[in-house]
Amino acid sequence: MATKIIKRKLCKQPPTIQRTFDPGVSQHRRGYILSSDLKWVNSTEIKFIFIEGAEPQKNVVRKAFQTWKALGIGISFKEVSTVDDSMIRIGFDLSDGSWSYVGREILNIPQTQRTMNFGWDLTADSYGMTTAIHEIGHTIGFQHEHQSPFSGIEWNTQAVYTEFSGPPNSWPKSQIDSNIINKLPANQVQGSAWDPKSIMEYEFGPGLVLQPVQYTNGIFPPGILSANDIKGVKSFYPVVAEKSIVKLQLQKSAPIKARSGGQADFIFTAPSTKKYTFQTIGQMDTVMVVSEKAKTENHYMAGDDDSGLEKNSKISLPFVKGRDYLINVRVMYASDNQGGSIIVS
Repeated sequence: MATKIIKRKLCKQPPTIQRTFDPGVSQHRRGYILSSDLKWVNSTEIKFIFIEGAEPQKNVVRKAFQTWKALGIGISFKEVSTVDDSMIRIGFDLSDGSWSYVGREILNIPQTQRTMNFGWDLTADSYGMTTAIHEIGHTIGFQHEHQSPFSGIEWNTQAVYTEFSGPPNSWPKSQIDSNIINKLPANQVQGSAWDPKSIMEYEFGPGLVLQPVQYTNGIFPPGILSANDIKGVKSFYPVVAEKSIVKLQLQKSAPIKARSGGQADFIFTAPSTKKYTFQTIGQMDTVMVVSEKAKTENHYMAGDDDSGLEKNSKISLPFVKGRDYLINVRVMYASDNQGGSIIVS
């Protein structure tokens, strides 16, 4: 007896915000920057708020955040009560489908707007939890798996258009293209393999895939984090070891030893209550984040991104005497013969 295929509503990811580069930035340098562009700086505490919704729906999302956090990764999540404190703003508009902006592009979305939405009942069945984990996957920087340039998927395009232009999704052709047909540029994808079991993979019924032939009868991911999902997120967001954090001294530069795609981590104890300025030095593309270090969590204060621009990351903030502050520097690109450093003044 054939398995009954349940047609489900799927995530409709908003168009990715395109990064701009200064003239003269090479394609080689652009490629390195774009490969890490949407990922958060490791050790970031990502704050979220529900702008609406019933408690049972919210609880599914809270459990989904905990599912990612329980992997022991280097980023954390915290629910906050005011929009001003939030990075992620979560809605439950049933007329708008389920979606999330991707990774750090969330920081460019006005605080009056949602960055994530759930468009169906998350408590109806296990697909609700799958949806919540999937959308949080976007939020921490992961794209749709079937759009990987390494998937080898050849679509029966007319069948795909017919399937997704009708109910329950009823998408226009442009949305089908941007969420299914179009491949991601190879220089924006880390790794070189496709994972059909990924939480970021859609479920597809028979007749939509022409190649690889083993998927002509459909792609049916299990709806949970796959082994590769877990390996990938731990690789990009490893827990930062205390012994690897370098202590910064006032007016003394410290080398940034990380290379392209890596991260250097620093700590600074404020000798007095005043404004301090942190600045990178050298020809490197970096994202710098400053957080206040507390006993159980790090409180994000500010970030600066100089990637693809002919300038250096720079942050000025008031600090309180005796408190510890983390300065995390993600190196987006550094040429083989160029180094960099950081200084606080």
